[in-house]
Amino acid sequence: MEMSKGTTYLSLFISLLLADFFMLFRFATSEYFFIYFFIIFVTALLMNVLSTSKNFILVLTIILVLGFTLVFLSGTTLISQAILIREYLLIMGALLLMWLLFTEVRKNDKELKEFKIKAKELEKYVGSSNLLTISEFENRVKFISTGTQRRNEENYYVVFKPKEVNNATESLSFLLKKTLLKTVRSDFDLVTKLTDGSYLIFLQNTKEKGCLKVIERLFQTLRTELNTIQLPLNYEVFDQEKGLAYFEKNKVEGLKK
Repeated sequence: MEMSKGTTYLSLFISLLLADFFMLFRFATSEYFFIYFFIIFVTALLMNVLSTSKNFILVLTIILVLGFTLVFLSGTTLISQAILIREYLLIMGALLLMWLLFTEVRKNDKELKEFKIKAKELEKYVGSSNLLTISEFENRVKFISTGTQRRNEENYYVVFKPKEVNNATESLSFLLKKTLLKTVRSDFDLVTKLTDGSYLIFLQNTKEKGCLKVIERLFQTLRTELNTIQLPLNYEVFDQEKGLAYFEKNKVEGLKK
């Protein structure tokens, strides 16, 4: 609704600005035509880099300076004064419309960025898989940890990271993801992918021995899939404090799929 209203305002301001430009350059006297063009061009450039409030001050300053300047430039006849007043009103309208247009563009851009952030935060899974997004993983870990701490239960993290393999790293990563999602308890354990390319599992209400069982099951399945004993894979087990620190370190830039 808000974005639709913003688009309507943008269309209106652009239409009015184009109409104003047409009248200004259609009726402007030849001796001041390039001065008006220069003022509008420089103002547009400055508006791209200045804030909305500073743009308003800029427009107001130009209008006042131009108004006082035209007082000295105007002749004694009513016709010459009327022509300059008409041109002054047109360029004043153009500058004000430019300010409104730049303000609305920045407002819409800010809203669009906020919508994208909210949409990203609302995403729970990566694509069609059950791999959690980083934000959803973080939210669920916080929620689960509150309950397990109250019940004095332990939580552990297990990190799996594929080794670099010529022309096969991406395939190995995909296989690891698929196997992980099959291995963990879907109703209790959480899996996400971090920015360093590793997969992080959150195992709730378990001991280190339980983590080793998960690792063993995973390795058995992978050996069957890859038909090899030595797997190109590193892993590490963290308690809750160290696991959370590892997560915080590698979540910053967002999820790399």
